[in-house]
Amino acid sequence: MHELAPVWRAFNLRCPACGKGKLYGHYLKPVSVCEACGEPLGLIRAEDGPAAWTILGLGPFLVPLVFMISMSGAAVWISLPLMLIAAVGIVLIALPRVKGVFMAVLWKMGRAAD
Repeated sequence: MHELAPVWRAFNLRCPACGKGKLYGHYLKPVSVCEACGEPLGLIRAEDGPAAWTILGLGPFLVPLVFMISMSGAAVWISLPLMLIAAVGIVLIALPRVKGVFMAVLWKMGRAAD
């Protein structure tokens, strides 16, 4: 578990180094420096990787679910907007956690300033 501790900390939106400071200052904006340990988290460049991994991870579950609901015979004008809201909500909840894990892996590999 010791090797995965930074990943678990970042999944919980905490600093991968200490697990005490916040990872983000805003929704997806990493803090420049951890308030607890001083780790320079703002140097970790995650770029587009987290968004791609979120879509690749959730797409295989969300697309068939939306398809099955749309073919179930329920009223389309109710079911599809509700599924859209649910899918966007799931993505918005998952994206900071996926980005945190992505940042923790980059941090663990020592790729923070590349």
